[in-house]
Amino acid sequence: MVFCSKCGSQLNEGDKACGNCGEPVGGARYSETSSSNDMWMGILAYLGILALIPYLVKDQTPFVRAHAVRGINLLILEVIAWVAVSVFAWVPVLDVILSTVVGLACFALSLIGIINVANKEDKDLPFIGTIRLIKG
Repeated sequence: MVFCSKCGSQLNEGDKACGNCGEPVGGARYSETSSSNDMWMGILAYLGILALIPYLVKDQTPFVRAHAVRGINLLILEVIAWVAVSVFAWVPVLDVILSTVVGLACFALSLIGIINVANKEDKDLPFIGTIRLIKG
């Protein structure tokens, strides 16, 4: 069961916006009745290579599937970023700066994803939410 993230009204399957307040469904919240398995699988989606577990398991709920796709996209972008950082490894100061920035960005985006799962929200990650390397 899905509820509006703004007013809490129940949404129907396929709704693009809340019928009560007009909030787009992209910020939907899932009901408290979703299982704890969904919560743990959603959290795994943002823990690096462990994102493959919820992504590859069949018969996941749409909530878990959406977060698993976001987690895989984040993982691929992290790998690309770390490869780019390794290209500059021969420049001592630049290597340290880039490694710190990329590491903090990866940590922050993973943490935001985990917070979205804990709040039962189906929201894209900031800055990279529109990048779709893997489709759901």
